[in-house]
Amino acid sequence: MIHFIRILFCCIVLICATASFADQEDIPQAAVATDYWPPFRIKLQGDKLGGIDIDMMDLIGKRMGVNFNITRIPWPRCLLYMKNGQKDFMTGIAKNSEREKYIVYSDIPYYSCRPAFYTLKESGFTINKYEDLKRMKIGYTRNSAYFPRFDADSSLYKIDKDSEKQLLDMLTAGRLDVIIGTDCQVDYELRIRKQQGIIVKQPYTPDYSIDLYIGASKKSRWNFRMRELNKVLRELKKQGVIKDIAEKYLNKD
Repeated sequence: MIHFIRILFCCIVLICATASFADQEDIPQAAVATDYWPPFRIKLQGDKLGGIDIDMMDLIGKRMGVNFNITRIPWPRCLLYMKNGQKDFMTGIAKNSEREKYIVYSDIPYYSCRPAFYTLKESGFTINKYEDLKRMKIGYTRNSAYFPRFDADSSLYKIDKDSEKQLLDMLTAGRLDVIIGTDCQVDYELRIRKQQGIIVKQPYTPDYSIDLYIGASKKSRWNFRMRELNKVLRELKKQGVIKDIAEKYLNKD
């Protein structure tokens, strides 16, 4: 009798485990490409990702009944994968005319930052207007969109790197005169590095907002769910959920 009960118990456990695995298998899977960009995408232990975007996509996925499988890939390759349809979504992507050829954007941005210029405090540089950037070595993140005048200006001495972290290292080492970045990201990084008094934000602030969107590849089968994603995104913003997520990271020491 005891033997029979043991066998019955094992069968129940196996059935439950199989059902649970089947349930997971039945959940639609969508591939999301992104790159490190604290506090929106933060590198955790191992290959794990955390940050505003990760928490947001987890909530959107639960409301849509979708598993968003987020993979860290260098930013230029993320765009390439979106262009050829190897990935379904990207987060933290700004609009520009070139990207709109192969990306369907969410109806609304989920967060907005502003472009800003930063220099070493001891450098003595002051940037009060756009023209002050002439003859300066300006670091920027490769394949990033800041504001149209700067993005299209080939007369400036611009040096591209893979990340704003690299730019900050080069600026600290005196290899750049100034860097451009998004204020919400650079300010966060300076606080983490405790460099607020070493690297300073310049007075000139372009009258431009960098709006961050969720984008779907036009070659992805997930285009048909964008209307639903937009509905969920609007709800999360209206309820203040995304703002609460952002505050958790932006105000964290």
